[in-house]
Amino acid sequence: MFLHHSLTFSILIGIAVIDACPGDPVDVKCCIQASCKDGSGQCLDTSRVQCSGGTFKADLCPGGPNIQCCQRPDTSTPPATSAPKPADPFVEYVRRLYDLAKEYGGERPANQLVMEWLRHEEYNDLQWKALIGGVDDGFTEYVEKAGVSSIATFRDPGYGLDVKASHLGACMNGVFLKGPSTGTDTNRADVAGWGGDWMTFYGEWRRDHDQQPSGGNYCREHMANAEETTFKLRDLIEDADCYNIGIRLRANPSLSIADEVEQNLASGYKSRMNRFVEGRFGSPADAQAIAKSMLLPGNDILVNTGRIRLIQQAAGLWVKLPLWLSDEDMNDLTKGFSDRLFEIVRLEAAAS
Repeated sequence: MFLHHSLTFSILIGIAVIDACPGDPVDVKCCIQASCKDGSGQCLDTSRVQCSGGTFKADLCPGGPNIQCCQRPDTSTPPATSAPKPADPFVEYVRRLYDLAKEYGGERPANQLVMEWLRHEEYNDLQWKALIGGVDDGFTEYVEKAGVSSIATFRDPGYGLDVKASHLGACMNGVFLKGPSTGTDTNRADVAGWGGDWMTFYGEWRRDHDQQPSGGNYCREHMANAEETTFKLRDLIEDADCYNIGIRLRANPSLSIADEVEQNLASGYKSRMNRFVEGRFGSPADAQAIAKSMLLPGNDILVNTGRIRLIQQAAGLWVKLPLWLSDEDMNDLTKGFSDRLFEIVRLEAAAS
């Protein structure tokens, strides 16, 4: 509150209140500086001052109709710009790889070459070469000569976890090359992604069987959580993204892996689990049947031997293999798998 002579008040900013200064001369009035009711500006007497650089708006100030809100644009800070997103460097990295793949040429599609580069450091051993084939070493050298450094992880915008680029690339490469299986059967594309994680997770359950005899409950408690299992949430994120992107690139060769990765990290992640589960598993009953198929011997000898190796790595040489489970235990285990998958889909929908 300020005291001002009325003769000079017309150049001041505020509201004049008569008889609020007892004992002072009649030409002294009280000037109150008041904010508008909604905080959008300052209350001024329109009969005495102007709203320089702004506009008056009525009904936001106390007093008569001449007391109105002076609203001015906020020039204290520069206009907001779009802040960089944590995954932006990875998007730029994939786009750079895609451009190099187009320059390199060769017999393999540019999208495939990018996937191979992403996996080449960690997923190109004898087992992976047998499963989906080796990488193009010439392209690896081409990228290295271009001075491109590998990005190992990037922050997922949906769950806030660090996604492993090499696992994403290896899984996507498997889906792109081997394609989806039919019905409730499984194939090498599955093994390259969620199926391999599911096999090792089975081994972990058998390792911990004395503490948790129910495979279903073990899935509901430990599968696709933030804890460090062989089928943690980060793995499922990678499995979902690699399937969703890999299927699209396989079906439409004109699409760019760079554009698909950018779209997925910009907005596609919001529905990734729903699209993955719906596309690969369909219904809860089918998901249970597919999970069972992934654990039992089939016609692919390489997958059969690889399954045993992965399970034994997690649980030891004398582990009880899935083939030896009772029907009751197998149904309990695979139902837990299905329940957990569809729970994650529901949680994703609730967060959207």
